[in-house]
Amino acid sequence: MDKDLTGERAYSDTLIVDQREANQQLVIATIRSQELAVEADLARQRAEDSERKLRAVADFREMFIGMLGHDLRNPLASISMAAGFLLARGQLDDQDAKKVSLIIRNSDRMSRMIMQLLDLTRARLGGGMPIEPKPADLRAICQSVVEEFDAPIQLEVVGDMTGTWDADRLAEVLSNLAGNAIEYGTPGTAVTVKARADGADAVVEISNLGVPIPPDVLPFIFEPFRRARKREKSATGNLGLGLYIAHQMVLSHGGTREAHSADGTTTVVMRLPRRS
Repeated sequence: MDKDLTGERAYSDTLIVDQREANQQLVIATIRSQELAVEADLARQRAEDSERKLRAVADFREMFIGMLGHDLRNPLASISMAAGFLLARGQLDDQDAKKVSLIIRNSDRMSRMIMQLLDLTRARLGGGMPIEPKPADLRAICQSVVEEFDAPIQLEVVGDMTGTWDADRLAEVLSNLAGNAIEYGTPGTAVTVKARADGADAVVEISNLGVPIPPDVLPFIFEPFRRARKREKSATGNLGLGLYIAHQMVLSHGGTREAHSADGTTTVVMRLPRRS
């Protein structure tokens, strides 16, 4: 009988010790869990603070670019206007006339760069590109853009291409896309612009012949300061913002864009709802 009691007492003591150790482990685990939760909260707060600081720096940088571009426009316009006046008077000799023409060309190029920087600022800080939709004819817009370039462009338009869009903005989109296709196409080959009606949408496809865009680059060509080809600088002096700005303008119209590049042909497709 005593042996049985002694055995039971020893067993109970063992259970008590095991329970005490289990409780201790549970307390330790609970404390550690709380410590990890605190550490996770602190890490999340640090990440959020870092993200806010980076966003503030990016916003300031883009705001500064916008203000700088805005302030540069007036003196640049004065330079271009004065140079144009000198050239129009017709009192310059050939050498001076060439120099003044060079001033005008470079002023125009700088003006385009400044406008791109201002558009970048509007898109990044203003929540998208501002547009003023009005009744417009995409056929006429395409024709006007094609006539801007000396390079060969084949234009094909099928169907009713009327809708409510910002004609000036769409002209800028098409000019950017066509100019990019000309710049990166094989010299001597024609760029093709096809516009067609597709129910409630209008679709424009711009294609060129040349070296395909690498698959790892293609998804990023509509990002700012990215180019389809790795060059030190653009042959036309662009900043690498044209496709980004064009994409933002298409989005502002409620449209979509996509790009394909294979077998020596690169095509950018723009789809626009007729009512922006």
